[in-house]
Amino acid sequence: MTDHRLLDIQRLDTEAEQLRHRHATLPERDALAEAQAERSRLEALIAGLAASRLDVATRQKRFEDEAQIFATKADEDDKRLYSGEVGMKDLQPLQDEIAGLRDRQAELEDRALEAMEEAESLAGEQAATEAALHDIEDRITALEAELAASETEVDGLLADVVAARDEARAEVDGADLAEYDRLRPGLGSSTVVRFDGGNCVGCPSTMPAVELDRMKHAESGAVLNCSECGRIVIT
Repeated sequence: MTDHRLLDIQRLDTEAEQLRHRHATLPERDALAEAQAERSRLEALIAGLAASRLDVATRQKRFEDEAQIFATKADEDDKRLYSGEVGMKDLQPLQDEIAGLRDRQAELEDRALEAMEEAESLAGEQAATEAALHDIEDRITALEAELAASETEVDGLLADVVAARDEARAEVDGADLAEYDRLRPGLGSSTVVRFDGGNCVGCPSTMPAVELDRMKHAESGAVLNCSECGRIVIT
């Protein structure tokens, strides 16, 4: 506590502003925001991987179905080939057709296998991403708890400062308090200054002789305004 309550109020207002700034800029808050952004990125990645897996599975099924169609047709032709129903002139064309069908079947089966391998790779990537998501969700939970604890601590300190400020304000003359409230937004933590015997401490200009004389002859603890800068000066 100082020897003038206006100075106490100013100090407490400054402490309150610092605590509010501290509350708004807690490092846990930035860390939490980064973790939440990473969670959103991983969730989007998982959704994309799931969509890719569905697309690949659809392609794999189509290749397998088409391969089966060619296999069925080739099997039917094989039966005709060995049934004795095919004449000599149609034998070679039928054999060529079967060979073509088997080639197309093999090509489609290869593509189905490639799709299956791609699906397995995507499944592995999705599993790893889901594990990373689980880890980041655990980190978010921990950071939320840490942030809540830090906020509670700062809120407690702020509540004490505000209570002390309210107590100090109750002891100050209403006109002086109104002048302080009017000047505080523009002058901040140097709204109220002391007179050092030769100048207004907060004033960037040299105090004129008439003003200096007025300050020197004021009662100790008087509340005045500097004619140069407008600050409240405690003599």
